[in-house]
Amino acid sequence: MPPASESSRVGEPHPNGCRAAEVCDGVHVPVSNPNAPILSLPRPMQRVLDLASSFSKDATPAMSDRDNATAELAASLESALVPMIEVLGLEDLDIRVKPGGRQTNYSPVAWVRVFSKECSPRALEGFYLVYLFAADGSRVYLSLNQGTSEWRSGAMRPINDRRVLVGRAAEARGALADFAESPVVQNGQVAIDLTWASVASVGIESKRRMRNYEDGNIFAYEYRTHEIPSHDQLVEDLADMLPLLAELYGTPVGPGDLPVLVRTPADQEPVAKARGAAARAQGRQLDSAARKAIELHAEDLAVRYFEGSGWTVKRVGHLKLGYDLECTKDEENPLHVEVKGTQTLGEEVFLTPGEVRHVRDTEKCDAAHALYVVSQITLDRTHGVRCSGGHERLLWPWGIDTTHLTPTQYSYRVPPS
Repeated sequence: MPPASESSRVGEPHPNGCRAAEVCDGVHVPVSNPNAPILSLPRPMQRVLDLASSFSKDATPAMSDRDNATAELAASLESALVPMIEVLGLEDLDIRVKPGGRQTNYSPVAWVRVFSKECSPRALEGFYLVYLFAADGSRVYLSLNQGTSEWRSGAMRPINDRRVLVGRAAEARGALADFAESPVVQNGQVAIDLTWASVASVGIESKRRMRNYEDGNIFAYEYRTHEIPSHDQLVEDLADMLPLLAELYGTPVGPGDLPVLVRTPADQEPVAKARGAAARAQGRQLDSAARKAIELHAEDLAVRYFEGSGWTVKRVGHLKLGYDLECTKDEENPLHVEVKGTQTLGEEVFLTPGEVRHVRDTEKCDAAHALYVVSQITLDRTHGVRCSGGHERLLWPWGIDTTHLTPTQYSYRVPPS
């Protein structure tokens, strides 16, 4: 298998003489050298997690074992990716896989990334998918992430200003807004924890690099140690992530006829998962009717809650006042409620400039303010567009802490020529 310092193009031969995939009837299908190990995603993942307790920044037998495990994971990913790339029509992206987790010394956080050689030639720049292993071995994330370093003092170093990475991640999530029905957007985590803070054996720059992986996360799936899903489930999760990566690369998975693939028992599952991801990507657009249905469903739940608590509620969202509900009750101060509905986990919501101004301008508004978030809303298009369910969360009193607010877009008036 390739050492940790090398990257392999999906489908290319490995140094041990076997190929991750060969062409059969015009279609890439995985094949195995009878003498090569059986390709598996869960096994090397768990092995890397098990070795976390033996971490050393220096080369030791345990760290060599970790290198072997990440290389095995990379080879398994290459095999799984071949039919996905074929089905999604992403051959031109030149997708590659590279294991890592070592600069001069070893890092407590091992990683294996999936990237386009053109769009993200190095882990320092662009967007990519990466498996990030927590320093304490408690979990591994499949993360849609970004380059987290910059040129400074004559070398590539971790970005110091965390706002840069948090802002880029928020912008990327905004660019993926039309993927609201993707399992990744609905179930992926915005916040991840690589448990790096308690590691005492590495320097501040190494810790900053690990922190940056957390700040740079866009969406992630979390897998706990000894609870890693099956190979098939991991393949499905990877297939769900690829269309989002392609969108950020400017190569969206668009509508059209999918290629007819010749299936063999060895590649049937990866192909099936890839076809499912392609179908979901092609139907991803969250149209105005769906957006409106989600908005009204969340608002209905908020009205029900406040009316049930004795408030008189008036819907005022159409007046563009910076809030959606005006609530009054006896002698109490009026309450202005901003309502947000989303199919995601609700870790992040988008506010308009008017909504931000209204909450922060206390001199012009002496009402109390609240934020009502309804997350994980189910959208059903069987008969029209219908919404159901959702997890409700109320922030009251609500004030906007600037550390939680990330500007993602600016309006620029182009001067006349």
